[in-house]
Amino acid sequence: MTKPSLASQKKVTPENLASLGAERLAEILAEVADTRKDLKRRLRMELAAGLGATHLVPEIDKRLAAVETSRGQVTWREKPAFLRDLDALRGLIAGRLALEDTAAASQRLWRLIATAPQTTRRLRERDDALEAIYRRAAEDLGRLQAEHDSQLAAQALIEAIALQPRAWESWLPGLVSQTSAAMAKIALSLALDHATRHPGWIPIVRHLADAAGDVEAFGQTYSPAALATPPVAIAMAQRLMAAGQTEAAGAALRLAAPKPSGFRGRLAAPDFDWETAWIDYLEASGDTAGAQAVRWASFQRTLDMGRAKAFVSRLAGFDDVEAEARALAYAAAHPDFEKGLAVLMSWPALPEASAMIANRTNELKVAPENAELWAGKLRKRFPAAAHALLRKGAAAAFKRREFKLCDRLTEEADTILV
Repeated sequence: MTKPSLASQKKVTPENLASLGAERLAEILAEVADTRKDLKRRLRMELAAGLGATHLVPEIDKRLAAVETSRGQVTWREKPAFLRDLDALRGLIAGRLALEDTAAASQRLWRLIATAPQTTRRLRERDDALEAIYRRAAEDLGRLQAEHDSQLAAQALIEAIALQPRAWESWLPGLVSQTSAAMAKIALSLALDHATRHPGWIPIVRHLADAAGDVEAFGQTYSPAALATPPVAIAMAQRLMAAGQTEAAGAALRLAAPKPSGFRGRLAAPDFDWETAWIDYLEASGDTAGAQAVRWASFQRTLDMGRAKAFVSRLAGFDDVEAEARALAYAAAHPDFEKGLAVLMSWPALPEASAMIANRTNELKVAPENAELWAGKLRKRFPAAAHALLRKGAAAAFKRREFKLCDRLTEEADTILV
């Protein structure tokens, strides 16, 4: 085994620190703790945790009381230590205390979550790191509440949400992901009553409906007009298919299907995400031929390579080879030269891309950045195609008055012998 270097032995790692020995590490920690209040507080709590819940709870309560009553602004210099301290408190409650006394840990997590308005006001601006601490606290709470009475847990949750409904919109998914469906169902029934009086509770109802597996309750939070929009129709269809209600999912998607418009009554192009959900529905309902037809039509309309790849991958025998050639030929003949070439380069289908460049030189029009990127992929096997791309890219850069880029592409083209 290679002997560690002196430099590696001086790196601050758990392994290297362990070599100092427990006594020396304790001395160092005690010295540093005298200069850092947050570290000293953390060490005191860890020592209390080692003595059991009866000693740890008073320390946690003391710190929670300080967080609840503090009003002073946290400066940008103080913020990192403040956030570390708050998250360490959360970790001690959800970790060390929860192992000793789940009920006591749950009560303290409820108190910690209730401090969000105060701690948010103490910071000069909204902070994602602070928000993440409370989201983790909610997730910890959900894990602990799963062991408690569902009725009591649901009531406590609804009471907490009533105090901070906007904040719980982001916290609730983490909590319900850890708790039981039974608790979510009870909480949903209680939340529905609030939603009838307070529209701000609608996002809460949706989260709880998902956790409870109640697709009907989720759908009732939307108006008929909203249900006919692609995003909502997709959301409904995905939930219905997950629940095994395939035909209901199809009906939900049909509400947002493209409809005739204009003087001639032409169908508008479907929303791409709606079309994806429609393909999933056709597959789930057993209409594989219909799903394939939609994939191909979508590729022809959008030149989306994912659609073409999905179409080809579902064919057997030599059909997939023929389908791939058909897709590549369609891209090579597409009116939008750059869009068609992008498909061939991304596939990748370099021989077909080279042929497209040679056959449609007069139409060759690409962004300088794409010309440089694609030329790099082509120059070894297809130098003429790479040369043509670089020349056209340089001309496009010149027109955009990007002269340094123009010179670079020109110099690169000059290095290719054709």
